[in-house]
This record gives sequence, C-alpha cells and structure tokens, in this order.
Amino acid sequence: MQLLEKTAVNLNICSIELAFNGNLLPSAIPDWQPFYNSTIYGTDFTKTYVGLGSVSFSEESEVIAAGAIYKQKVSIVFPNADGNRSQRIALMQRVRFVKLNLSDGSDFIIGRNDFKQNARPRIKVSSNLKKAGVEFETVSIFPCGFVQGEKIVELPQLIPLILI
Repeated sequence: MQLLEKTAVNLNICSIELAFNGNLLPSAIPDWQPFYNSTIYGTDFTKTYVGLGSVSFSEESEVIAAGAIYKQKVSIVFPNADGNRSQRIALMQRVRFVKLNLSDGSDFIIGRNDFKQNARPRIKVSSNLKKAGVEFETVSIFPCGFVQGEKIVELPQLIPLILI
C-alpha cells in the first residue's frame, strides 16, 4: 500500500503567513485528499518576519469519546524591541489561520478545525525586552492538511469550464 511506504521528502519551514479574515473549506480537487486539504476563500495571508530557527510545528492526537482529535501547535519567536511592539502583540491575538510555507513549495495550514472553522486558534503570547513568542494552538477533528497555494494542482470540478 502506497500510504505505508517510506516518504522520500524531508520538509523544512521556510516562512510563515498569517490570515486575519476569510475562510478555508475542504478541497474539491479529486485525488488531493479532499477533506483534509483546504481551498482558500476570501482569505488574505500576510508574511511575517521570523528567524528560521525560531519556528516550530507539532501535532499530537488523542482519542476521546467522540473519536480522535488532533492538537496542532505552531510557535514563532521574533524580535520585539521597537516602537510597534504593543500593536504587533495585540495584532497576533486576531489571527485566524497560520500558513507554513515549506521547502518543497507546498503550504501547510492550521486553523481549519472542522468542515469550516468553528473556533479560532488559541493564542498565547509571551515576551521580554528583546523577543516575543507566540503559540497558535488548534484542536481539530483531522490532521493538518495542505492548502492550495500559488501553484495550481488541478482545477476543481466545481468550476464549469468550456474551452473553445
């Protein structure tokens, strides 16, 4: 079975993007894990500065009475000693989705925790004079999936298209 074979890809996080609006819905692209992967609807992602060694992602499953749940966490650390410090920290509390841009060009996302997002990520900020750390944590009914990024995988069947 192909799902259980050795994975040849070793990914690294290259950059982080944050979204404060919009929605993500399950992908309608056949053969692209339609429930787990997402399609962006009216969501504007903004790149944020982070040092390459200051980003981490983790995912942990737990079985409860209703079934399996997945706790997903992204932690970032960034410089914090400028005049925009307070406003930047307050802005982090409004994040809806976090997109991790990976070394193979794909985009990994947390924030969509059900068919639609029914609860924003829990956000915890800690800071000192030099650095601020932010943890975004989501509890989801499925493991993290990918989001259709700049590269088009395939047009969804929902789009009626007539090529002449």
